Amino acid sequence: MTIIKKTRSIFKRFIEFLSPTEKSPDIAGKLIVAFVVVFLSVMHVFYLYQHISSAYLIAYLLFYIACGLILSILIVWLLKLFRCIPSVYQVAIVLGYLAAFNFFHLPETYGWLLIAAMVLLPVLILTGLYQWKKGSLFPLKNAKRIFWFAALILSSGAFVWGLAVFLGQGNSPQDVENYKMKGNLPVALNLPDPSLKGTYNPTFLTYGSGKDKWRTEFGDGVGIKTKSIDGSRLLKSWAGISGKLRTMYFGFDQKALPMNALVWYPKEKKGPLPLVMIIHGNHLGQQASDPGYTFLGELFASRGYMVVSVDENFLNLSLTDLGEFGGGLKNENAARAWLLLKHLELLRNWNNTAGNIFYQKINMDKIAIIGHSRGGEAVTHAAMFNKLHHYPDDAREVFNFNFNIGAVVAIAPVDGQYKPGGTLTVAKDINYFVIQGALDMDMQTYGGLATMKRIEFSPNFNGFKAGLYLSAANHGQFNSVWGRRDDTGPGINRFNLRQLMTEQEQQKILSVFVSSFLETTINDQPDYKPLFMDSRFGRNWLPKKLYMSQFEPAQKTVLANFDEDVDVNSATINGGRFTTSGLREWKEQQNKFLWGLQVTKAVYLGWDSIKPKHQPAFFSLSLSAPISLSGKMLSFSLAQGKENDGKAKPINFTILLEDGKKRQFSFPLSSCSYLQPQMAKNLSKFKLLNDYPNSEAVPDFFYFDVAKILGTGTSFQLNDVRKIRFVFNKTVSGDVIMDDLLIINKP
Repeated sequence: MTIIKKTRSIFKRFIEFLSPTEKSPDIAGKLIVAFVVVFLSVMHVFYLYQHISSAYLIAYLLFYIACGLILSILIVWLLKLFRCIPSVYQVAIVLGYLAAFNFFHLPETYGWLLIAAMVLLPVLILTGLYQWKKGSLFPLKNAKRIFWFAALILSSGAFVWGLAVFLGQGNSPQDVENYKMKGNLPVALNLPDPSLKGTYNPTFLTYGSGKDKWRTEFGDGVGIKTKSIDGSRLLKSWAGISGKLRTMYFGFDQKALPMNALVWYPKEKKGPLPLVMIIHGNHLGQQASDPGYTFLGELFASRGYMVVSVDENFLNLSLTDLGEFGGGLKNENAARAWLLLKHLELLRNWNNTAGNIFYQKINMDKIAIIGHSRGGEAVTHAAMFNKLHHYPDDAREVFNFNFNIGAVVAIAPVDGQYKPGGTLTVAKDINYFVIQGALDMDMQTYGGLATMKRIEFSPNFNGFKAGLYLSAANHGQFNSVWGRRDDTGPGINRFNLRQLMTEQEQQKILSVFVSSFLETTINDQPDYKPLFMDSRFGRNWLPKKLYMSQFEPAQKTVLANFDEDVDVNSATINGGRFTTSGLREWKEQQNKFLWGLQVTKAVYLGWDSIKPKHQPAFFSLSLSAPISLSGKMLSFSLAQGKENDGKAKPINFTILLEDGKKRQFSFPLSSCSYLQPQMAKNLSKFKLLNDYPNSEAVPDFFYFDVAKILGTGTSFQLNDVRKIRFVFNKTVSGDVIMDDLLIINKP
């Protein structure tokens, strides 16, 4: 007890030393509380202004501040039991901490530093100013006055500097050398830029409930009125006080969801139009996200498609949510997918109804679905739901969709937020394309690649799945409403926004790839297909950025995908065996991305310096039966195995083939491309604010037209290949992750 009393006495004297007086004056407390309240209000107004109505914003702020004050008083009442610090400082600090909850996207490791700075710096500054005002600061004649003078100067400087850094855009982007452009460049596609407007003039209309309280285009100004639908079996989290507030704001509940959408189409084009459906992801529900794809709607309509951007804003995070950090609906991604299919069902009915404006206007045999963020996950669920008869989590909900969905596009999607029946979604026999930015501050890992790897193809399906990982792109600029900030809260300011590409560049890239994907999969125009194997085919159209491609056709011969067993010597193809020599590392394991995301199993290979008079390390596949590369291509996926520390260099090695008569033929990896180092993110303004490693092992696609490389005048037999060896003789040391060693058709 004596030790406890002495410790408490020392702590109390220390607090008294730092305090203006033993009993804190009212003026200091009022200034501190006023600062926190003003700061809180300014931050909310700054980020929410023009996103919601002024009346709703004021009501929200008053409610938020009132709750904060009430909670602060309750906590202070508990703290008074300890009587260690003056109560007014307790209120100020606790209220400051509550204000810091605006920064709920702070990194787990060092986020407390920002919270502490936000709470303590205003306290030190205002207390120092008060000391000055009451004449207890100058002259600097004792330790306490010197301490408070130093505290005032240092805290003021730190506050001004921190505010400047916090509100600034961040650091200039680092120069990144694109080693892929130094390899053997493919011949650029001699085709029209697919992102350019077509020959048709888009017509615009809307359909919706006609009762929308906030949006005229779905209220009094709606083009076609629609009936509501019951989504209660898929939205069981629309409940409680938050659910009631959500209903009050939007004007409906989960039993009466509106069917609202924006539509663009070429009115003058004859014949049924291919249909493109777009759904947005999770954003602030009070800020309409569906108009953010107008640039895609107008582009595709000008090129002969009907485009429908679906309103699902009422499923998004809302200011009415009272759960932890706003909360929002839970497991609502199933409802996003279901709602998309219900819109398709509505359009199918209109297409078959004489007298309807859409009567026989839609080609229901040519359908593409596009989703962004949670919508990017939802389109894969929709592709799966489309072939089911019942909702997996409540079989009372009967499905009867069966649409001919020919293409699925996922833009920066999440993965696994909804798991049908508790399992990850596996879509089958769909053409799939996913695009992800390396500087995504929301979806900070390439989750769509895991979705892509799970897609299954039947033997007779003739399609493909592809991905694109690009530098300098964020989450929001794929949607013109969302923009450069991947969050509606001020915590986004810890990120380095200056290194982002412009919105025009990011939307240009998206337009090029999605338009090419639609032409390839929906309009059966294969000329654009090479773009998905290698972005360099489209270098005449694309901004000069760094791109990594992933590609897998349905029709292929799998030599090794490393999924068959745990035997590192066995290959996927019958009788295939792996051998090695001189490697520092050789193992097969899951390629794990950030957030613990398991993408696929692959082989990890590492080698050290090449020494004179020593044979270089190699990794070799021996085949029990000959394979033919005549008219075919050898391909595989490859990534550098180590995080990019800013010093990483490209990797090159030799690929050696051997035929049945031991004749050998070799060529370098760079005959396709050098292996680029992992893309460095540098997401935050300071490294200590990063949540995760600075890069992840995203694979790039390598392909080799061996017959073209071989040329003529050689006795090597392409139709009798017995061995494929990777010889690490061109880069001094390295670590690579290899997957999907395939033989594919030429595009």
